This record gives sequence, C-alpha cells and structure tokens, in this order.
Amino acid sequence: MGRAAESNPAAPRGRALRGALAVTALGAAGACAGLAGLTGLAVQRRALRRLQLRPDPFAGEPFGSLRGRPVSVRADDGTRLHAEIDGTDRTDLAVVFCHGWTLTQDSWHFQRKALRGHGRLVFWDQRGHGRSDGGARDGYALHRLAADLAAVIDATVPTGTPVVLVGHSMGGMTILRFADEYPDLIGDKIVATGLVCSSSGGLGEITFGAPALLARTTRRVLPHALGALGVGSAAAEKVRHLGREAATLLEDMIAFGPDGSPAAVAFAEQMMVETRLEALAGFLRSMITTELISDCASLAGARNLVIGAEHDLLTPAEHSLKIASCVPDARLEIVPAAGHMVMMERPDLVTDHLQKLLTSLPSTG
Repeated sequence: MGRAAESNPAAPRGRALRGALAVTALGAAGACAGLAGLTGLAVQRRALRRLQLRPDPFAGEPFGSLRGRPVSVRADDGTRLHAEIDGTDRTDLAVVFCHGWTLTQDSWHFQRKALRGHGRLVFWDQRGHGRSDGGARDGYALHRLAADLAAVIDATVPTGTPVVLVGHSMGGMTILRFADEYPDLIGDKIVATGLVCSSSGGLGEITFGAPALLARTTRRVLPHALGALGVGSAAAEKVRHLGREAATLLEDMIAFGPDGSPAAVAFAEQMMVETRLEALAGFLRSMITTELISDCASLAGARNLVIGAEHDLLTPAEHSLKIASCVPDARLEIVPAAGHMVMMERPDLVTDHLQKLLTSLPSTG
C-alpha cells in the first residue's frame, strides 16, 4: 500500500479509487450508484466499455455451474448453512474450502474443477452468503465463523479423516479464528492450511492508496455507517439493483488486478450483490474494528501455505507476509500481476500451490 500512482502501471485505476473510496467503503450496499456522481456518468460508461473490451481468457467460463452433494448444516445458534461435497466416497483426506466476504463457495470454481479426485472436497457458504441462511443480525462477527466452520467439519467429514483447511480473505480469517478456538485439533485432525489473500488483523488501517486525511476520516466514520446500514438493510435491499454498472467497476478496481477477466469480474459482482446487506455490513464492520484477528500461533502444529497477491488492495501482500512470519516453516507465495481475487485471476498458479501442499502430506503420498 501507499505506492505513488505515478509509479504504478495501473495509475488510472488508482486515481479512480481515490475518488470512489467513500463509496467503496459502502460498496454493494446500494450506495455504489454514487460513483456516477463522483466521476460523471460519461466517465463511468467509458470505463465500463474499456472493461468489456479487455481481453478475456475466461469468456464463456460456466462460473457457478459446479455442484456437489448438498448437505444442510446447523450452526450452534440454529442457523442453516449450505455445504456441498465432491468425492463423497473419499475418507483418506478432506479439503474444506472457506470463501471470502461477499462471495460464495463458487468463488473456488477453478480449484474445484482442477482438484476433483484429490480427496473429499467440501465447499460451504458462510452465513448470509450464497445458499446459507442469514441468522440473527448481531451474529455477523468474526468470532461466529469459527463455530460455523466447526459445525461444517462435523457434518461433512467422517471421523478419523485428516482435514486441510483452505480459506480466501474472510475465509482465511475464519480458519485463523478456528485454530485459536480449537487448538487441540491443529496438527491432529487439521493437518494443513492454505491461507489465500487473508489477514491476521489491522484491516482498519487499509487506505486503498487514498490520501492520509481521507483515509483517517473513513476509518472514523465507516464503523458507524456500517452499523446504520445493517439496521436499515431491509429498506436498502429494495433499491439494491440500482447502480449495478458502478458496482461492477468498483469490483474491478478494488478486488482485481490491472487485467482482471471481465467475466470473472462480472461473476464476482453478482456474488457481491446477492450477499445479504446485513452480512456485508456486519462482517466488514467486524473485520475493520478487530485489531487482532489472531496471533497465528495455533497454526504451528500444521503444515501451512500462505498465498498473497502483488496488487491486492483489500488484504495487501504485507498481511500475508505478517502471517507467514508468525508461523514457523510456513511456505509463502506472492502471486504477481494479480489482485485480491487471485484464485479467479491466476487460477493455475493458485491451484498448483494447493496441489503441492496436498501432495506433500503423508496421507496423500
């Protein structure tokens, strides 16, 4: 973070980010339509046209089409969570994938396709996301996610089967909190983890490259705005379909690197828009107000892979470096020319790193 726009090959994107930071903070909350007012409707349309004309290696990719055997999971507070299993006959190894904020299990599309046959693959939607129910409004906090993951593991993984946990962004934070809450399972039942573009804390200090004054103001105002948004989510949902073009541009600028696939950007925006507003606001508020998510010490008993991305604006590569520095023997990989959605931008690289992790485990030879 903090790179000067003039030294960044994506400088126009950086300038647009500065103008849209306040909107981005509430992005997908119905306020994203304000981007047009900040930059001008004509500018917005030109930007969208440039995005649509960008070379697209994943044009026609059937995002969201891969399905497994559905499993309904009850969290300890009664919330229904949706999970799916690929490879239900496998009991030698289970890989449980945890998606990020405003996404769904389908964000692992490429890895799901490539890793079939590598064990029992479990995908689930975090509460308030995808096919999972929302639960209580006050339940959208990081401390809830560890218990949700525990419930998913209990419902989808046979007793005695070793488990690898893979998480992206908030999904990685879910794993970190799980390790802190259930340390006796790490190194025993949980044999390895893969943390992709995640963070152990300090997300309230993220600036998106904005000037210091604007960043400080945003940090002061945003938690209160998100609280109000969560309370008023029912009314906001009614106008949420407005500003979809602006939301797509914000998704491209914030979540993807300089040359993100237009098809992948559109699918990420679709997942974001379909996330319940109370979940969007509640989890974001929890992430940016939790100074220390985990000290990562509980991961020491497992084999760990940490993946960061060069152009990640949401959980900058420095956050991956910090996690790796706190975990003995963790393998760190920084993917070049990619943003926060690295598993959809550079899927072959991410999948290759995960395959190496899986094949390094004694149970997989």
